[in-house]
Parts: sequence; structure tokens; C-alpha cells
Amino acid sequence: MGNRVMSLLTATAVFAALFVAASPASAELSGRSVKIGVMYPLTGKGNAWGENAQIGVQLATEEINAAGGIGGVPIKLVEYDYAAKESEGINIINKLATRDNVLAVIGPCFSSVVEVIYPLLDRLKVPVISYCSAKPGLSKLSAWGFRNSLTSDKQLGPVVSAWKKAYGINKVVIIHDLEDAVSKAEGSKVLPFLFKNEDIEVLDTMTYRTEDTDFSAQITKAKSMNPDGVALGACYQQAAGIVKEMRRQGMEQPVVGGACAGAPGFIELGGKSTEGSYMSTAAWMDDPSMMVQDFVKKVHARNGGKQFPYSAPRGYDTLYITKGCMEKYGVTNKKDDLESDRDKIRQCWSEVKGYPGVSGSTTMNEVGDGSGGIRVLKVVDGKFADVSE
Repeated sequence: MGNRVMSLLTATAVFAALFVAASPASAELSGRSVKIGVMYPLTGKGNAWGENAQIGVQLATEEINAAGGIGGVPIKLVEYDYAAKESEGINIINKLATRDNVLAVIGPCFSSVVEVIYPLLDRLKVPVISYCSAKPGLSKLSAWGFRNSLTSDKQLGPVVSAWKKAYGINKVVIIHDLEDAVSKAEGSKVLPFLFKNEDIEVLDTMTYRTEDTDFSAQITKAKSMNPDGVALGACYQQAAGIVKEMRRQGMEQPVVGGACAGAPGFIELGGKSTEGSYMSTAAWMDDPSMMVQDFVKKVHARNGGKQFPYSAPRGYDTLYITKGCMEKYGVTNKKDDLESDRDKIRQCWSEVKGYPGVSGSTTMNEVGDGSGGIRVLKVVDGKFADVSE
């Protein structure tokens, strides 16, 4: 058995020991497969988050199945692309819960979709664990909804402080997406709150729509105000477009971006215009540990060697944690036990504390959001560098 599987078995054992006492796990599960639903944005806005999440989830599935599955039964993923659309997300969660009869759902990514499907979960009664969604407050929408991620307020607090210190920021303009849930929340609530705490004056707030590609008007207006810096509530494609337009118009001010902007695609699309920008991440893949670097090599083998966002390690860890929950809480995988099996997984996820995965330590807080593991990133020489203090 390889070092990676051994490391993960050790991690799972530690994870189980950290839980409150629960009913003993069954020796074997029933059925030919353990069905777990997965929702990815493989097309549409921010598809790099979905593509790399799929790599992480599929890697974990292959490793678990090679080691004997869950209670001797292999995992079968029931995967859907919801194309980053709220309407598709609603259709898919209903299919997974009532037609596919999965035990749990991993996903979706993006707060706008989480925001519309979590209110349905008290009726559907299926545990759903998002691997990348950052708008504050969404896990409160249902006791069945969890987020193995970090909300924007947690991610951006240290980043804004470091950005101000590095560049002497005293006055800013904010540019944010008017439609995307997390970007809108960052631009209209999270960033203004953090700037107030840091005694940074917001000169103006400008908006755009998700499908916009021309940001010249916003930048012309921002340039006229001569801010010390520009703050973005944007996903990586739009963030890159905004920064390129800033440089085209001669604005050299530094940029700070929100949760969705902190993906390698920001650098790939924005090129040299992104240098010096500050972002955050909920998983740091330059960690030198054998466990993390072995994971990175496997992802690189599947994504062409590119840097990848935290959806890959968070998706990977989410499946391993769900496996541990099934074993620890005695899921049977019997047809007649579907409701109780789902509730066991829900209860287990609410108690996750200190799971040592490739994305760092995973802990669920009192409302079902992840906490800990924030990194402050800066674009240096065409890649993200950890500048956390």
C-alpha cells in the first residue's frame, strides 16, 4: 500500500478519534455500490473551479475503491454539470435526492447556487457539502447544508490587513459583480466592513454584470478618483479583465480580490497585469509535506501541470470525510435505511473537528461552515506566493 493511502488511513483514524462517541460502524455495507452525488460547474462561469474539483473528487474515489471501498462496497459517483446556473442546480439537487437516491451530495461550488438549493434541503433531507462557496451566512439556511470552505469574511480579513500594510492603502474604490452572489456580498458588505475596520476610505463603489467583458467605463471613473488601491468582488475571469483594463488606462494601483478571484486562472488570463495583486486561498498547495505534494503531483498529471484552485483539495477531503462519517456512524446502505443513513452523515458532518486533510485542518463551526487555514497570497513573478505573517 502506497504512502498516500497510508497517510490518509492515518488521517481518517485521527479524524474518527476526534468525534464525540457514536454508534459503532458496521463491518460491511449492503448493495453493489455506495452512491454519492456530485455537482460541478464544468461549463460557464468559473469552470476551472469545477474542473479541478472533479479531479480531486475522482482521485479520492479511485483511492478509496482501490483500498476496498466503504465497508467493502465501492463508491459510485453520480455526477452532474450544473453550468454555474441556479435553475440547473435546483433541477439537479432534486434528481440526486429523489431519483438517484444518493446518500450525500458533494457540491455545489459558488454561493449563488448554494443560496437557492440549501432552502430545499429541509424537505429533501439529504446532506449537501459544498467544496467552494464563500458568501457568509448560507449554511444557516438548512441543518442539512455544510460548506467545507471558508467564507469571504474569514478569508478577506487577513488579506485586507496585509494589503494595507504592504501598500499604505488609505482610500479605495470597489468594483463588484451585481449578479454573482459572493461577489456582490464582498463588494457591498464584506469589503466595506473590513475597510471601515482598517480606517480605509471607500471613495466609490461601481458595479457590472456577470456577462460583461468591457470594463472601460468603470476604470475611467476609478482613475479619475486617484485611489490608493482597487478592491474587487469578482470571479477570476472578470477580475483579470478589470486588472488588464486598469493597466491599459495607466492605473498602476494595487488590487485586492475576493474568494472567487483567488484562482490560478486570474494570473493565466491577466498575465503581467496581475503582478502585486493580493488574494486568499482556503488550501495551500506549496505545503512541503509528502501528503500534499503527492496530491499535487496527481492533480498535475490530470490537469496538464497547471496551478489549481482550492476546489481540488477541498473536494478530495470532502469525499474522505464523508467516507469516515459512513464508517464511524454505521451507515448500512440498505434501501430501507436511506433516510436514517442520510441523517447519520448529516449529524457526523456537524461534528467534524480537526480533520487533517490535504487542504489543511477541516473543522465545522456551529452553523456548518469551515474554519481555519487562511493564507494571504500575492502574485509574484507570475504565480501566487504565500505572504502570510
